[in-house]
Order: sequence, then structure tokens, then C-alpha cells
Amino acid sequence: MKPKLILFMLIIFSTILSSCQRNSSFCSSDLIKYRNRSDPFQTVAEQQNIPQILEIKRKNIKFDQGINGQLCNNHLEGTVYVGCDIEIYAWDKKSTFLDNCEFTVEPGTIIYVASHNNTPYYKGCVSCHITREE
Repeated sequence: MKPKLILFMLIIFSTILSSCQRNSSFCSSDLIKYRNRSDPFQTVAEQQNIPQILEIKRKNIKFDQGINGQLCNNHLEGTVYVGCDIEIYAWDKKSTFLDNCEFTVEPGTIIYVASHNNTPYYKGCVSCHITREE
């Protein structure tokens, strides 16, 4: 009886663990383009804020803004979706691709990021993607 119970528990445990694994990204590596800082982005990007509804984790969410192309010199507000087909500055060690960008996020903005498995972020992008002086 013990071997069967142990085998059963191992199967259950491995099933639970495998369901918790996350993909490293929903985006394929060829969709995100990297630009050298010597080739600056245009100033504040004109964005067409066309509302759209996308299914995220089996739930339909209405987005006020979708970001494709340039992710630098943007102003984000409302519920925003950052897609896979973006262009950002290349970086060396930390992913500080928003350095030298005029990038603002209004308070209360929720940003879903495709390259982060469609995870919603409530505190903007600055804490991770801009060099902070300590």
C-alpha cells in the first residue's frame, strides 16, 4: 500500500509543480527590436488610443491604449497593453531601456506586458527599467 500511495503523491506533486511553471515570455525574440542609443527615438510618440479588447488569462479586458513600435518617449494612462512588436534601446547588464526616454505613466495606470507573460503592473515601469541613483 505504501508504494502505491507514494507513487500517487509523486504524480500529484509533479502535476502541481508543472502547472506552476511560467514561460519566460509570450514574445518570440524576433518581434522585439533593439536600437542603439546613438540612434535616438523620435520625441514624444503620437499614439492612437484606439480602445481594444484582448483576452488575457481567459478574461476579456478593455485596453485604452496599445503600444506597438517605439517604447520610449511615451505617455501611458488608463489600461495599457505593451505588445511584443516593440522597439526599445539595447542595454548592457540591467534592462534599463527607458534611460534617456521621456517616459511618463499617469497614476492609476495598469500596464499589461506581453514579454512578461501578460502580467499587469500597477506601479509603472520606472522601478525596473530606468537607472536609479542609489
